[in-house]
Order: sequence, then C-alpha cells, then structure tokens
Amino acid sequence: MKVNVKLYGTLPQRFKDYDSEKGMVIEMPEDACVAELRSFLGITDADSSLVAMDSLIVKPEHKLSEGVRVRFFQRVFGG
Repeated sequence: MKVNVKLYGTLPQRFKDYDSEKGMVIEMPEDACVAELRSFLGITDADSSLVAMDSLIVKPEHKLSEGVRVRFFQRVFGG
C-alpha cells in the first residue's frame, strides 16, 4: 500500500529529494504499522516524539491504511 509521509523539523534533510510541500509517497506492506514505517525511514524514537495520521495522534502500533497521510514531528530542544 502507498502512504503519504510528511516530515517536520530537520527530519526532511535526511532525504535528498524530499518535497517539503508534498512530502513523499512510501510503499509499505498491507499489514504495516506506524512503527514499521518509522523503522523503514530510519527515524528513531529519539528523532520523533509525535506521529499523526490524518490529523489524529497515533501510537507506534497503529495500523497504516492505503493513502493515509502520516506526519512525523521532530522533538524540540532548547532553553
């Protein structure tokens, strides 16, 4: 299945041809979950603290579905 991925913070810099407006389309197995997509993209728990799927915050075990929009938000540090 194909899922649409948007990345925030410095995460987009990891992907050479990333389009910040459109994101990217990733092909995943039919039974894949958010954690598997995160792993496929090489994004660790330390990299991304929040994942939203079609505007709802989801847990890593949440199943993906065809055409879903998944957004990975990077942790914010500062002081």
